[in-house]
Amino acid sequence: MQVKVVLFGILRERFAREKHGHLTVELGEGNTIADLCTHLGFNNQVIFSVNGEVERDFERELNDGDEVHFFQSIGGG
Repeated sequence: MQVKVVLFGILRERFAREKHGHLTVELGEGNTIADLCTHLGFNNQVIFSVNGEVERDFERELNDGDEVHFFQSIGGG
């Protein structure tokens, strides 16, 4: 299955600058957000949405054609 990935902020600069933050990733059926993060080399310090809905479950299964947006988690104090 193919999943569309859009990266924002520093993730875009580090991983997909030449593609303006847009990637298409081929994954196996039943793969999850966690699997996608591993494929992309991300740790779990990212925020993401699936098809325009904020998602917090790294175990959410993805479907063919889903669009996942990733943002760098920011902390401060």
